[in-house]
Amino acid sequence: MPAMVPGWNHGNITRSKAEELLSRAGKDGSFLVRASESIPRAYALCVL
Repeated sequence: MPAMVPGWNHGNITRSKAEELLSRAGKDGSFLVRASESIPRAYALCVL
């Protein structure tokens, strides 16, 4: 059975792509988690 990835986990996307996705959502409190671009094995929480 394949592993399920939550809809808020976007993996390897850039900060600018995360900002674009959140601005399209356009709802306060929207969030996503992405892999950090500068710190290996770390994550970034992006919140609108």
